Amino acid sequence: SEDNEVLSDEAENLGYTIDLQGGSPRFVNENLIKWGSTVDLRGSVEFPVLMQVLGMKFRFGAEIGTFNFENAIPKQEADGSLLKIGDTYSGITAMGILAFPAGPGKIKLGTGIVGSSPGFIMEATYGIRIGGVLDIRGGFRSTEVISAETKDGYELGHTGWVDGIIVLGINL
Repeated sequence: SEDNEVLSDEAENLGYTIDLQGGSPRFVNENLIKWGSTVDLRGSVEFPVLMQVLGMKFRFGAEIGTFNFENAIPKQEADGSLLKIGDTYSGITAMGILAFPAGPGKIKLGTGIVGSSPGFIMEATYGIRIGGVLDIRGGFRSTEVISAETKDGYELGHTGWVDGIIVLGINL
């Protein structure tokens, strides 16, 4: 009972957290190695509900963002299909997330939709807190897509990338 009260007080002190994030893919799997990418933007909100399981404290949230890759080199497949220059793999991501706050740092795990395919993310950031309301963090994020498909219908299959990210966190 006492532990639940302490956890409830900590959750109220956290309030809602909004993260605004910019990231750029740097490490990609073989399917995207010859593709160019741009800066992706994301926004997430974490709810003022703090849970604890076996000593690990976490919060629930939701995230929406963008991703964009453009093919730079044509590729002829054995089945005769052609991956054209300029074909894009882009869209919107929508994820349900679990956030594990750790001072000015945070670890996030999420699952949802990447474009039209199921996928998941893992993210680790660390930074500095400015006052009681803002924090600025930097870190890495991995995105995995189960079955990626381009705008022109080319099947990329299991695809993934790692972003370097900068995050502005706002605690309300």
